[in-house]
Amino acid sequence: MQKKVRNVIIIGAAGRDFHNFNTFFRHNKNYNVVAFTAEQIPGIDDRMYPKELAGEDLYPKGIKIYPESMLTELIKKYDVDDCVFAYSDKPYSYVMGVSAIVNAAGANFWLMGPKDTMIPSKKPVIAVGATRTGCGKSQTSRKIIEYLVGMGFKVVAVRHPMPYDPDLNKQIVQRFACVDDLKYQNCTIEEMEEYEPHVVTKRNVIYAGVD
Repeated sequence: MQKKVRNVIIIGAAGRDFHNFNTFFRHNKNYNVVAFTAEQIPGIDDRMYPKELAGEDLYPKGIKIYPESMLTELIKKYDVDDCVFAYSDKPYSYVMGVSAIVNAAGANFWLMGPKDTMIPSKKPVIAVGATRTGCGKSQTSRKIIEYLVGMGFKVVAVRHPMPYDPDLNKQIVQRFACVDDLKYQNCTIEEMEEYEPHVVTKRNVIYAGVD
């Protein structure tokens, strides 16, 4: 018996959602991502995740991004099997509230773990995480880099994307080593706040980008 391709919505905010797609779903023929939904950040919904990033073999038209307020409607419209929750900053009550909405509409609610979403590396990696934005991940990361450089190691920072530019293809791969790189990438104030201390204060290279 042929295995059913499962329809998926990724519930996100232009960051972890794109990462989860790229690492697990992009070339996975067992799943069909029918939509992203967006929340938290103004202006990121009602656009496309482009075919160049989605993978033209399975997604020749790209993937539409909708407001999260349309979640129930989208689950029914696309006969969705699984909804992946893929952003942070929300308390347990909110996350479980979205879970209840998803289940009531007939789909599974899914939180993906590190085995399916971590990027393989040939180099040693130190990962810095937190329960929400504002806990100090950026400052902690820069302090760790300071210690490692002081021990003689060559270190770079890698950050999940902040893809706020309407044209996501411009942000596929980003490397920041000086202030001119920030200007070249047309960084927002929020992106500047994250990247500038690395290249100005720490003289360090930081990588980001959607892919």
